[in-house]
Formats: sequence, structure tokens, C-alpha cells
Amino acid sequence: MPAPERQVKQAVSFPVAGREVLGVLHLADGEAIGGALVLHGWGGGPDQPHVVATCEALAAAGIATLRFAFRDHEPPTMTLDTALEDAAAALRLLRAHEQVGDRIAAVGFSFGGAVAARVAGRDHRIRGVILAAAPAAFQGDRRSLVEITRTRAKVMLLWGSRDTTVPPTDAERYAAVLSQARVNHRIVTIDGGDHDFAPAAARAAMTEVVAAFVRECLIV
Repeated sequence: MPAPERQVKQAVSFPVAGREVLGVLHLADGEAIGGALVLHGWGGGPDQPHVVATCEALAAAGIATLRFAFRDHEPPTMTLDTALEDAAAALRLLRAHEQVGDRIAAVGFSFGGAVAARVAGRDHRIRGVILAAAPAAFQGDRRSLVEITRTRAKVMLLWGSRDTTVPPTDAERYAAVLSQARVNHRIVTIDGGDHDFAPAAARAAMTEVVAAFVRECLIV
């Protein structure tokens, strides 16, 4: 889905633990149907191509979208707990937007997916969450796998077929606990996609799937 010509990006910041966290808010021309938080992976950042492409696709679908850099992401010394604090503060900023309110979804890539799982398990106002190549146990920490079972959101487990960093068995582990908890979920595989959903054709397919799922969750 191409980004509209008049799509607007705004530089934003929000305080967390005495520091200012910098981010970018993507706003499509016209009224938004809700908002989405997009979380980057371990050792990555908010300007990675797959993160930016996802935000642009969401904004093109009428969804105000926020990406930001976790604290201490260069070098990557952030933890699941500090990242959770960052994400919670980012959600407060996004909800304050006049066109968003409680119509919120979260998309997390890799480490960001593990964070999104915890966010969705704690914040019952989140309507949809996408765990894209999210580790079921980050550095041995299984809290994401446990906390996602408490969510009231629809869940998508999104993997690239060529991902050799986080195996598809992690998607199956999430699916098993979500099934047991009777959480609405689905597994989607992007043919030819690697851990960051490259090459270009796979990335385009990924962003299309993400935008359609988030719209589905927000317009109900």
C-alpha cells in the first residue's frame, strides 16, 4: 500500500525516568481511525526500513502511528523492563492525540514484539497486537509469553519464511499459550521474508498484512 503524497510526519518527545525519548508521529491526510505504536528490535532503531515502511503503511490506512527509539538502544543496553516503561509512556502520548483516544494497536518487531506482548497483557484497552518475529523467551525471560495470555486484544503472530534469527517454533509457543487462554489469534507467514522482512517484495507484503489487520482491530 503506497504512502499518500500528503502524509505528514511530526517530531515528538516524551519524558521517561528523567530523560526525553525522541520519536516520530506519522499522520495521514484526513481523520484517523485510531493509533498504533511500532516498536523496533534489539540493536535496531526506529529508522530501520521495515519499521519506517510499516509506519507509512499504517498512516496510509488512516492510522496515526508512533515510532521511537528505546532508551540506550545504541549500544543496546535496554531491558524488557525499561522498554516497557518507554512503551507505556509512548502510549500515553499517542492516546492524547485528539483522533486516537483508546483506539490503539501495537506492532513489535523481534525484541519490540516481546515488549508489545507485555504491553498488551497489561493494557486491556489495546485492541490489536502484532508480534513480528518476537522471541518467546528473551535472554531466558519468559514474561512476554506469560503476560500476552492476559490480553483482550486480537493477536497476530507474524514471521518471515526465511527468518533464521527467531525460529517459527517461537510463534508456535505463543500460539499454544494463546489457545489455552482462549485469546483470538492467528499465525501469518510472509513468503520469502527474513527476520527484518526483506527483500522488498516480502516487506511490501508484510506492511499490507499489518495495515489490514490493524484496521480490522480498530474499526470494530
